[in-house]
Amino acid sequence: MAWHLARRLADGCFHSGESLAAEFCVTRATVWNALQTMRDRGLEIHAVRGKGYRLPAPLDWLDADRIATGLPPALRDRVAVQVLPEADSTNNCLLAAPPPAPGRAVVCLVEYQSGGRGRRGRRWLSPPGAGIYLSLAWQFDRPPTNLSALSIVAGLAIREALLGLGARGLMIKWPNDLVVDGGKLGGLLVELRAEGNGPCHAVIGVGINYRLPAGLAEEIERTGGIVPVDLATVCEEEPPDRNNAAAAMVAHMMARLDRLMVEDVVRLCADWKEADALGGRMVIVEIGERRVSGCAAGIESDGALRLERSGEMLRVTAGDVKVRPG
Repeated sequence: MAWHLARRLADGCFHSGESLAAEFCVTRATVWNALQTMRDRGLEIHAVRGKGYRLPAPLDWLDADRIATGLPPALRDRVAVQVLPEADSTNNCLLAAPPPAPGRAVVCLVEYQSGGRGRRGRRWLSPPGAGIYLSLAWQFDRPPTNLSALSIVAGLAIREALLGLGARGLMIKWPNDLVVDGGKLGGLLVELRAEGNGPCHAVIGVGINYRLPAGLAEEIERTGGIVPVDLATVCEEEPPDRNNAAAAMVAHMMARLDRLMVEDVVRLCADWKEADALGGRMVIVEIGERRVSGCAAGIESDGALRLERSGEMLRVTAGDVKVRPG
């Protein structure tokens, strides 16, 4: 009921409690309770006495058919798209399911994640309609030699897709933060299931801020996250429809995945150099209790960060990176 009512408000117009109750054959109290459930999930709903309820602006809800239709024709038979109202995590949904056949992909999107995760177990806030939360499942017959660079590869694909849709100044902060002028637009979380040199089940999770509700940016900062930005503010014109943006991201990820087994290492590093938000900057890397500082100098072929320090080059495979002040 709650989600049906939320979809009814998608036009951004006022709908009275009485008319909604009549349309759905429920009481006005049921309408109020259902909409309160959506508010608890983070959906911003305006209520005005004598007018009713509305969303702050019209909202295009995610639609599996529209996303599939937005894919290039050659991909439509290779990608299965599913859209759920809510789940604990899109990555969890796909990790719990059998992997797709090699060369094919399953994509799961949700409007609301109750347990969205970022790197290192951090919570990813995912209110309905405010972002694009998707995961793509893929299976390798055997792990490619550069499998550890999968997060880098996926990040480059997402950047290419969003730049093509009008996002300006989008860069990648190693290893997987999408940033614009220091503000975080989104991030990736890659999870793998593999045994030895056999098939490898990979799930690539992507979270993109689309149009953040009032107060959410402050909450993210208060919980220690990077200052957020959204597509509504970084696009040169109106942000793309969420379904079109999702289709573009999936298409670019598929193209990169198809090339991963034969990707030229020189090409990958060159692409990263163009996207690198840290290149040439003095940074501090926190690795557990240890802190290492140096000058960011690109990546290795396996996605490791190159850190120049006192004339020697260090490899960093994991850690939190911050630009050093001054």
